[in-house]
Amino acid sequence: MKKAYQELKLGMTMAEVVALFGRPDSEGVRDGVVTLGWETQEFKGVLRGGRVTRSVEVELKDDKVIAFNGHNINISVV
Repeated sequence: MKKAYQELKLGMTMAEVVALFGRPDSEGVRDGVVTLGWETQEFKGVLRGGRVTRSVEVELKDDKVIAFNGHNINISVV
C-alpha cells in the first residue's frame, strides 16, 4: 500500500487508481464525487502495540482524482 500511495497523483483516472491498489474495500458517491477506500491490517507484535491499520481514501470527479488521504502509510511493522 505504501508504494502505491507514493505513486498516487492528482488527475489520475479511476482505472489507474484501481490498477495501483486493486479493488476498493469501500465505494460511495455524494454530490458527483466518487470516494474509494482501501484498508489493510498488519500484526506488529503484542509488545509493539498489536495491529496497525493502514487506509487510503481517494476522491474522484469526472473520472479524475481530485483529492486523496492516507492514514498510517509510513508506519513500520518491523
